Amino acid sequence: MANKLISRLAMRLMVLKGNASLRHLEQSSRAPMEENEALLMQIIRNNQNTEFGKAHHFDRIKTIDDFKRLVPPSVYDDYAADMERVKAGEENVFTASKILGFSRTSGSSGMPKYIPATEASLQAYVKYTWTRALALGAKALKAQGKSYRPGRGVFLSPATNELLPNGLPCSNIAEIGAREYGRFYPFILTVPTRRLFDMHDGDYIYNIYRFALADEDVTFIFSVFFSINVSQLSYLREHWRLIVDDIEKGVISDEVDLKPEVRNELSALVKPMPARAAYLRKQFEQGFDETLFKRLWPNLTVLCSIGNASFKPAADYIRQFSKGIPFDFSIYGASEALIGACTELENTDMQLLTDSCFYEFVPEDAFDNHGEDLQTLTLDQLEEGKKYEILITTQAGLYRYHLKDVIEVKRFRNKCPMISFVYRKGQLFNVAGEKFSEEDARNTIERLEEAHGIKVDHWLFYQDDSVVPNRYALAVECDADLDWEACIDELEGYMGHYNKRYPSQRAKCFISRMIVRRQQPGTHDAWAQLCVSRGASVAQIKPVHTLDTAEKRDFFLQRMNDIEKQTI
Repeated sequence: MANKLISRLAMRLMVLKGNASLRHLEQSSRAPMEENEALLMQIIRNNQNTEFGKAHHFDRIKTIDDFKRLVPPSVYDDYAADMERVKAGEENVFTASKILGFSRTSGSSGMPKYIPATEASLQAYVKYTWTRALALGAKALKAQGKSYRPGRGVFLSPATNELLPNGLPCSNIAEIGAREYGRFYPFILTVPTRRLFDMHDGDYIYNIYRFALADEDVTFIFSVFFSINVSQLSYLREHWRLIVDDIEKGVISDEVDLKPEVRNELSALVKPMPARAAYLRKQFEQGFDETLFKRLWPNLTVLCSIGNASFKPAADYIRQFSKGIPFDFSIYGASEALIGACTELENTDMQLLTDSCFYEFVPEDAFDNHGEDLQTLTLDQLEEGKKYEILITTQAGLYRYHLKDVIEVKRFRNKCPMISFVYRKGQLFNVAGEKFSEEDARNTIERLEEAHGIKVDHWLFYQDDSVVPNRYALAVECDADLDWEACIDELEGYMGHYNKRYPSQRAKCFISRMIVRRQQPGTHDAWAQLCVSRGASVAQIKPVHTLDTAEKRDFFLQRMNDIEKQTI
């Protein structure tokens, strides 16, 4: 009973903190450039005695123009050699702040990147992730004349809990946060210990649901991407009987693959719950319909996850089981920094977080210029409807760093840009000057799905250079009964609708007629497993929609069912 009371108090405190974050977003939207410039000057002051600060004369930087003149734009390779020293524990190299851990990228293209995290960079996630989502959910309930009932949340994304030799966590931002704030987790999450469930401990999805289903008071579900919700819901379909039986008996089943020490730890924390098990069994037997989540957890207030861009199909799928539960499309972040956060439920536009890092922007028509003379814009110079690449200066030691993400300014909230991620640099096709983006590709697939009432589980475009002129190839991993060859003209029509230069380049015979190829079943899952085997977190693995590295080309092109060359 005492723990339940503490949990309720903790959840109410999280809502209060979330409300404070939402108020700050409103206030900062009125003077975003002032806040962002002040943050830059603070970063410069704090780090002027670091190796990097001395080498780039931080003591002489008084304005944004000074900063641009004295500090060149950068990419990760500019940091890589010295980052090894930082990983080994050397201090005051890029930042004067204490390094709390490293977010490691998947390493799917080249060597993995190790991005340092500090207290300040972690606080941005604390401030704008769960607490903000809970506050939005409570606000929505109040608008309906209902009261928020505090209860813990379900965290679906797995952990890896890997450490460097010096003991610092080296995985992703969630695990670094768990090390810092994990003592609170049993009161705000359905995990019964201070750490998130580790995928290397065994069947982590079982552990997530074993404790989440036992808690009738769950109020939110969070994952990094909605694609994680989809894969784990599939697991629940197959294993709910086993999980419910274990809840009834108060055991951890011997059928579940777990490390002995983890099994012993968790077994000591469970007890028989026959009434809860009977309730759950009745709900599952009723079926996996649109009311499922609300029946399992009647107090469920919000589902929080990234569900725009590449993850929209996954979000649409989860809606089939979550009637009456609003979606928070969460945050826009990277290993390097948190960039944006949603300010409304059911709206994918995200407010640029001007207290997280300092931003510069490269207009889409200037992408080819990445040298030291690169002319960048500040956020007060952006225009609605335009696309830009982002450069960031972080509170963890990256300066004028090419994030390689392209965003679109959707609108303005007061004076602050509301943005949407569009595509990542390098994920752009340009066979004959048409600059076909991942956004164009995604819109094309969605249009085809809508026209035929199908779901294309996995897809990717790539440039096929086996013919002259080159052509686009679409590789699909899909169970839909569709004559793909007959759909090529239709697909090209959609491509031309979203990219106006594509039809003209085709008409001029600068591009050959596209082909569609079938991917072997399980190909994309196998790629994800390969990334995991190299140390990536499942939460970091994003859908592959283009073959932008030699390794991806080798992996995916070897896994085709129809490898014959089609005619132009």
